[in-house]
Amino acid sequence: MSTSHAILRLASRGPSTGGRRRLLTSAAASYGSASRNATAASAAVGQYGVATNGNNRLFSLSTAAAAPSVTQTPTRGPTPSPASATEFDTDLLVIGCGIAGASAALQAARLGMTVTMLSSARNVDDCNSFWAQGGIIYKAEDDSPDLLASDVHAAGAGLCNDPAVMKLAEEGPGRVEQVLLRGTSEVPFDRDADGRLSLCLEASHNRARIIHWRDETGKAITTTVQAAAAQHPNIRMMTSTTAVDLALAAGQCVGAHVLIQDSGMNGGSGMDRGGGYHLKTIRAPATVLATGGLGDLYAHTSNPASAKGAGFAMALRAGAVLSGMEYVQFHPTTLHIPGQRSFLLTEALRGEGARLVDRRGRCFAKNYHPDGELAPRDVVSRTILSEMRLQRAPHMYLDISHRPADWIRGRFPSIYEHCLRQGLDMTVQPLPVVPAAHYFCGGVATDLTGRTTVPGLFAAGEVACTGLHGANRLASTSLLEGLVWGCSIADHLADRGNKDSKDGLAASAEMAALAPPRVPGTAASGGGPVASAKALSSAWKDLRTILWEDVGAVRRSSSLREGAQLLSDLADRCSRLYDTSALCPETVELRNGVQTGAMIAAAAASNECSVGTHFVEEEDDENDHGQARA
Repeated sequence: MSTSHAILRLASRGPSTGGRRRLLTSAAASYGSASRNATAASAAVGQYGVATNGNNRLFSLSTAAAAPSVTQTPTRGPTPSPASATEFDTDLLVIGCGIAGASAALQAARLGMTVTMLSSARNVDDCNSFWAQGGIIYKAEDDSPDLLASDVHAAGAGLCNDPAVMKLAEEGPGRVEQVLLRGTSEVPFDRDADGRLSLCLEASHNRARIIHWRDETGKAITTTVQAAAAQHPNIRMMTSTTAVDLALAAGQCVGAHVLIQDSGMNGGSGMDRGGGYHLKTIRAPATVLATGGLGDLYAHTSNPASAKGAGFAMALRAGAVLSGMEYVQFHPTTLHIPGQRSFLLTEALRGEGARLVDRRGRCFAKNYHPDGELAPRDVVSRTILSEMRLQRAPHMYLDISHRPADWIRGRFPSIYEHCLRQGLDMTVQPLPVVPAAHYFCGGVATDLTGRTTVPGLFAAGEVACTGLHGANRLASTSLLEGLVWGCSIADHLADRGNKDSKDGLAASAEMAALAPPRVPGTAASGGGPVASAKALSSAWKDLRTILWEDVGAVRRSSSLREGAQLLSDLADRCSRLYDTSALCPETVELRNGVQTGAMIAAAAASNECSVGTHFVEEEDDENDHGQARA
């Protein structure tokens, strides 16, 4: 059975619309067949951020009839209380609480909208943004938007969407000043002795334009913006709330179906309690997906455990177009301690002079690229993997011990302390490193305002694909991207988008006084057996192993085909598990993770053009440096 069919089994669980859902693999088919989205997404390149190489695979769902609406009755699942779809609970629903979600929420609230923010985690700091170490792009004294744009394009392997690149380059510094350098959300960035912002250089940048707070920039930015959002009277935050699916009505997104922990059920998991959750539909004329990335689908990742790809799968099931699903960026340097999760060693270390060395202390990076340690991330990752293979070593080393010890402890305090807890003193010895899954360059296709191909649905941050990153992301663009597009969505809605969404729904007679759809495809909470921890753990292990071994930093066509087939079988297995188990966050996470992983494998297997992070070796290549197909 094909991977495409397996994806669809997971994506199409729910009320039948009279036609089998199909996975569309070309730009023309994807945009042309989804009638409710065809006007908004009139071309594969241009308005929406889809990759520009002809081999790129777009993902979308199509049906012979319209998308499921509130008039359709699913065969299974609990029913939220009836209400009119035009009785909105909030002006804006934001799913996710990282820099993109928090920026969208805060900006919207400041512009007068009521906002509901959702986080599946108990603590709002459980997001990728929080763990970003290096910094955020601002501007150097001799900098310009064109210079930054040139660096972004170079890193993106020629596949960046230029309007998106220029938007980031032109609007980025202003957004940093507006949100992060003044007011209630001012961030205490590091400054020099004269009080000026401390600017540093990172890989593939031609200017020192990165501002930071020690080596925990993401923590400083995220906690500051989240705190400002939490204190705003227009914002309601809901933690431990799992989005199950987007709510659709007449082809428009009108909120989300969410799983909320029952009152009094504190601690533990749904598996431990045999349920303990109830469903609720949160209605909103505009919904922002800001769910972050998918690194935790891989066996080795720099991401937190929450990065399981939920937003990509939810968007697919809602009928949105996704693009660039093969472009997974691997960070070159994560701390390698056997038996422990990978720990990110920031790009800033190499920007400050750290060298890649082997066990004998020999430098090797410039044997592969003239920029050595400061080459693009995909190049440095393959460089390390190539040396590991050549020397049959489990890791290489990153050495910054030639810098003064006091300076290292002051510039990288959290990394220093973490390494010290592992028995490693980075001031006197090199650190063992391996590449790990770090950032996803593809995602839900959006235009420059963050609109997806589904009316009422927006996306920002790592879950979105504006085309900004092309086939590989430039260092320190991720926090800025989330900030810029989060604010842009709020500005768009304040200007006209939110009013248009409300008016459009209110004018639709078929929408009046109808109950929203029940969540399909799984036994009601408490109405089925709880999925065993063993079954869930086994599925996750299989998914992570397949993606790491067959769809990793260095790929081969035969491995991609094999991985796609294995994920097809896994998707079938997980589909049955989801359909027969009690609804709980664990089964929702697995459903989303496997569906997203299957999309990655299918996209990678179908793209024969080796470019950027999608590096495909020749089958007969014995060259240890690795040669890609043109």
